[in-house]
Amino acid sequence: MQLLCISLTILAALALGSGYAATLPTSAPSVFSSDPNPNTNSNPVEDAVAPPSATLSSGSNEVTPCSLSSSDLNECIRGLIQSFAPKLKNQGVPEFNMDSIDPYFYKRGIFRYTNDGIQGGLLIKNMEIYGISQLQVNSVAANFTDDGFIIKLGIELPQLKAGGHFKADVKFGGLRLVPKGPFNITIDNIKATILTDGHIEQLPSGQKRLSLHRLNANVNIGDAKVVANGIFSDRSLNAMILNLVNENLPEITRVGIPATREQWAPILIAHINEFFAKVPIEKFLVQ
Repeated sequence: MQLLCISLTILAALALGSGYAATLPTSAPSVFSSDPNPNTNSNPVEDAVAPPSATLSSGSNEVTPCSLSSSDLNECIRGLIQSFAPKLKNQGVPEFNMDSIDPYFYKRGIFRYTNDGIQGGLLIKNMEIYGISQLQVNSVAANFTDDGFIIKLGIELPQLKAGGHFKADVKFGGLRLVPKGPFNITIDNIKATILTDGHIEQLPSGQKRLSLHRLNANVNIGDAKVVANGIFSDRSLNAMILNLVNENLPEITRVGIPATREQWAPILIAHINEFFAKVPIEKFLVQ
């Protein structure tokens, strides 16, 4: 049982995606509960709306910006995200300083875990993630003020694949394991409700950029498969543990993602803010 708990911890961290340790900014507005979909009976993941209106000119990347005062703001933002997502594969959109996000290369990160008698760290390096550009946005609920914004998204991804190398150092009671090796993850039918807030920053150059403060997510997945060599030197035991993890990975993800938000949210926010650092938001959002 101890070996099983340790292995589940290692593979859960792999499934969630790992990164360097960070802390949430204390100055950001406190708008997040454990449920990122408060005070509503609707499910933006399931309640898909009509197809997005055309926000890009045919055959070009010319943008029709969204007006923050428009009654159609939510649908316009949804249309922009949906229109640009497929273009961010391989080359990205250089004219708007948008780098490629598919595949997404993650060089190195550390996931630390301490709970229920288990302590340890997980290093992930040279990880490539495929499938982000297949993003489907089902709903957007946005609220912009002079001080910032709050946005809730209902999204789906048909499949994500990731592969790289890991090394772990896990202690459970008096037992210590230091597994390492390559890994591959395939996750199908991802559905998520995402809540984030932030502000639009005015730069000295006159350009504006998007800056996120916080992020929370409820995630459900369909089928998932993890392949990892090196958890145990015994191949039969390694295969048995992987089978147990794969059978329970949807539940591990459902419970583990909210429980580890303080670990992964700052990492994801940092990557999103880095992506938007050079993107001229004034081309997409106008008063």
